[in-house]
Amino acid sequence: MCGKGILVFSLINLLWASGAEASCCGSGTAWNCTAGTTSAEISTALGNAPDGATLTFAAGAYSWDSFVSFDNSKGVTLVCATVGACNVTATGTVLGMNGNLSGTNNNLYRISGFNFTTTGTDFIIWFYGPGTLQQVRIDNNIFDLPSGDVGIFFGEDTTVANFYGVIDHNTFTSSGSISAFISIGAVNPSPPPSPAGTGNNMFFEDNTITIATMTDAGRGCMDGWGGNATVYRHNTSTNCLVTTHGATHAGGPPNIELYENNIIVDSGSAGQGFDDCGRCFHHQGSGEFYAFNNSFTASGGKNDTVIGMMDYRAYANSIDGGAPICDGTYTAAFDDGGYDGNRDPIETYQGYPCWHQPGRDFSGNLRPMYIWNNVWSDTLQMVPMDMEDLGNYNGGPDYVPQHEQNNRDYFNAVSAAAQTSPTSPFDGTSGMGFGTLANQPTTCSNNPTPLAGGTSTTPAEAGGGVGYFAIDDGPQGTLYRCSATDTWTVHYVPYVYPHPLVSGADIPSSPSSPSSPSSPSSPSSPSSSSSPSSPSSPSSI
Repeated sequence: MCGKGILVFSLINLLWASGAEASCCGSGTAWNCTAGTTSAEISTALGNAPDGATLTFAAGAYSWDSFVSFDNSKGVTLVCATVGACNVTATGTVLGMNGNLSGTNNNLYRISGFNFTTTGTDFIIWFYGPGTLQQVRIDNNIFDLPSGDVGIFFGEDTTVANFYGVIDHNTFTSSGSISAFISIGAVNPSPPPSPAGTGNNMFFEDNTITIATMTDAGRGCMDGWGGNATVYRHNTSTNCLVTTHGATHAGGPPNIELYENNIIVDSGSAGQGFDDCGRCFHHQGSGEFYAFNNSFTASGGKNDTVIGMMDYRAYANSIDGGAPICDGTYTAAFDDGGYDGNRDPIETYQGYPCWHQPGRDFSGNLRPMYIWNNVWSDTLQMVPMDMEDLGNYNGGPDYVPQHEQNNRDYFNAVSAAAQTSPTSPFDGTSGMGFGTLANQPTTCSNNPTPLAGGTSTTPAEAGGGVGYFAIDDGPQGTLYRCSATDTWTVHYVPYVYPHPLVSGADIPSSPSSPSSPSSPSSPSSPSSSSSPSSPSSPSSI
């Protein structure tokens, strides 16, 4: 029962609170919920509370057994009065938006401080519906999950949606393989401009994932497809691979940023064969990719492919049949109106640049992948990105060498060592380097490997060039790209850390980007009973 604050309620709320023996009560934006408050009682409180309300839950035990769906027109914060002291037993999905997200939603939705346990469900928190959710924060929770479960899920496979915000300072534990976070969606007919370095991503930061025994290597710490961009930073994980699908899954993510993480596999991953940290990060291939300042720890040797990038459309049937092979003969438009580049001569480029391929933004512009300062935790030796090439997979063609070329579509750092002078260890001619701005090379090459329309003496395609990350330029450093011979241009700046929602600050506006083409209307929302398809394993090939 709530206290004397009931006296200030309207007559309707007074009758509701006293007659129904509700466990949540309040006025204005301040509400309190006693231990034992049920899912139904939370839903009733949300119906009575205004936009921006905070429901504070007392320490104690809770049993939630139905989906509490937030209102698209009213933001809300659900917070435990004492972090980790609200022990929630969840039966099924219990919090989120049950398909009712629509339009551009600027309201803040926050879930904070709970200790979630479950005997088995698909996911505990689920936001979905056709629209853009611009401010969501899920923080300081404990997710104690059984093997095979998912903690947090965004989207579903028939709906176009964008989710922006932060998942921070959570702890995920399990005896077997789980996914902490997954975000999926349908092909976006009008993908937004490049989200790299902006707030138009879902930020997964400062979380801890601990899995005792890896039981399913395909169930990654995170996963995603269908236009949902992710920044995975400042996390520590044990015995789960950081994974994402690619272009053959609804276009794949337009952007993945992977930095300042500790990624660990110990003897608990030996049964799945990943104690050597093979594919500790694995991307099936799409869009932009930046990986830097990550530390990797293995217990059973050290694999050559720790950061693995693939190109599924370089093979017959695209390996999984999710899209046709990119070979220069496919001329039909994809669901978002995009095409393969199909440059001449076909035998040289084999369809390049391919629709949504890695190293391109979703408007088709060259945005090379840059990888630097990733190391083994014990030896500090360099961990580069490996452009995985399966050869003639299943006896079919292999066009990886045509689609993704070193020093054109991706640039690995030339050394694990920071720059000691403007010419060493990176001299500006190939690969990339990092160090102080004062040690940036004074000369640089725009495109060591020329593109169609460019030769060693004529201009090459805009967007390429060697890179240099100046560690002392800005709070987190600045990546420069050689935009023309001996000309450095700012290419990428990591987004504000911590995320503004963590400190309660206003979210800064994103840098201006080229406008996206107009789009047809979004698909209608699925019914509340629908559920997404389970992602296939990114690590199975």
